[in-house]
Amino acid sequence: MNNDIYILMEIFGFPKFFHEAYNQKLPLNNFPLKLEELLNLDVINLVRENEDKAIEKAGFWQEEAYRNFERIGKIGIPPSNELNLDIEPSKLWDCSFMRVLRMFNERNFYIASCLSNKKTFENNENLIKSQIKLEPFKNVSLELFFDEPKSELKRHIEQINENSKAQPCIIIQEKYLERFIKSLDIFILEDSKKNLPKLLNGENISEGIKFSCPANSVITFFKEMHNEKVIVSSKAVSKQFIHNYFLFENKKNKNEFKNPSLNNITNYLTRETAPGVITEIIFQE
Repeated sequence: MNNDIYILMEIFGFPKFFHEAYNQKLPLNNFPLKLEELLNLDVINLVRENEDKAIEKAGFWQEEAYRNFERIGKIGIPPSNELNLDIEPSKLWDCSFMRVLRMFNERNFYIASCLSNKKTFENNENLIKSQIKLEPFKNVSLELFFDEPKSELKRHIEQINENSKAQPCIIIQEKYLERFIKSLDIFILEDSKKNLPKLLNGENISEGIKFSCPANSVITFFKEMHNEKVIVSSKAVSKQFIHNYFLFENKKNKNEFKNPSLNNITNYLTRETAPGVITEIIFQE
C-alpha cells in the first residue's frame, strides 16, 4: 500500500480518531495542528491518483462519514436519556476546531458519495459548496476548547457564517435528493415550488415555502425520512429548518399562512407512536 493511500485513510478517518480520543480522555493538543495540515492537502487529486484503491474503500468511507455526523454532534453535549432538541451548543462544540471538523467531515462524505455512486466531482454542487466553506480556514490556526478565537479567525468565521445562522444546514443523502423534492413538491403551492430546490442546495430564499397540506403531514414525513436515513443531519436541524422556512394555512384565517410552532414540530419529530395525519406524504420513486 503506497503512502498516498495511508494519507487518504488518515483524512477520512480523522473525525472518528478525534471522537475516540475525546471519549477516552486522551490528550487532544495535537489534533488542531493535524487538522490544519489535512486541510492543505489536495484530497481530490489524491483520490484521482489512487482511484482504484479509493473506489474500493469508498463505501466504507461514506458510511463512516455518515456515522461521524452523529459522533461529532454529541461531542461537548452532556449525555442524557431524554431527547432534547433545545440543547445550547457548548463552547467546545462551537469553537473553531469543531466548526471546521464538521465541515471537513461533510466534505469527506460528499467525496465518498461521488466515488460510491460513480459521479464526477466537478458536477457535485454539495461537494463544491463544502470545499468553498473550508477554503477560508486554510493556513489559519484552529482553536480547541474554550479559547477565544483570534481576531483574524473571528472575521473568517463571521464571514462564512453570515447567512448560516438564518439557514440551518439540512443534509440529505444526494442519491435521495431528487425523490425528496419530488415528494414534497406535490403539496407546495405554485408560487413557492422553485424555492425548495434552491433551499436544499444551500441558496438563500426571500419568501417562505407555502404548503397546501397540514403542517403535521410535512413534519411526519421528515420524521420518516430521518428513520430511513434519507436525512443525514439531526432532528434539531430539521426542527429549525421547518420552523424557519415552511408556511401553512392559518385555520382561523384561510388567506394567511404561518410557520408551525417549535413545540408542534418537536412533538411530531420525537413521538414514538405513529401519528394520525389527514394527508400522507409518500416518498416518491
